Amino acid sequence: MEGYKFKLKGGFLENYKIEEVIWHGGTSTIYKGLSQDSDLNKIVAIKVLHPYRNLPHQIKAFKKEFKILKNLSHPNIVKVYKFGRVDKIYYIIMEYIDGKSLRNILNENSEVSSRTILKILIKVGEAIEYVHSKKVIHNDIKPENILISKNFLDLKIIDFGYAEKLPVFRRINYTGGSEKYIAPERKKGIISFKSDIYSYGVMIEEVLSSYDLIEEIYPYILLSKSENPEKRPPLKEIIKKLKEIYENWNNK
Repeated sequence: MEGYKFKLKGGFLENYKIEEVIWHGGTSTIYKGLSQDSDLNKIVAIKVLHPYRNLPHQIKAFKKEFKILKNLSHPNIVKVYKFGRVDKIYYIIMEYIDGKSLRNILNENSEVSSRTILKILIKVGEAIEYVHSKKVIHNDIKPENILISKNFLDLKIIDFGYAEKLPVFRRINYTGGSEKYIAPERKKGIISFKSDIYSYGVMIEEVLSSYDLIEEIYPYILLSKSENPEKRPPLKEIIKKLKEIYENWNNK
């Protein structure tokens, strides 16, 4: 089942040369690729749906991810360029970021300054706020899905595989995602913008756990993690507080 990814490496998907595997997950593999178009000779990321995940509902979900991202335009949301199919292989061409996930950065115990880490969290919050303004719920906010360039200047929220565009006229059955970041109501098939706020709050707590800054934002973290979605603060209030902490830190 896994052998196909080694066959793709060094090969081509239409006019895209596959150079290396960037990431391999349960439903898809992401490759670094190079466009062979003379007018588009650039590095891209190619997300390929596993061939053994090509049941109609799985293909539909993959197409939905592309459609949702295609209608989003924000500096901190990954861009997509094309949806394609070659034989039984479905793929999405998207922008390539030379960097690491926030999870990798945390695991490596990188010495990231308080100023930089606050800026990262603010950018993530503002990107989520934009997504919500477009009636989209990401449903999988976590450090693994925050990609940061090597110079820390570019940040992208990625992986909209569980995202939903409102209104949703069905009960959602979620079997994936990371348990730690899933809002309680999502486990019951209920989603709202508050579900992303829960995940964002969990992530803020995790990221700031080793910084003195956590005390100032902790009341908001507790509220954002409330079992009752209605008790979670609006996203703009959390972002505003993070910005206040950021400004205060700069003035020290």
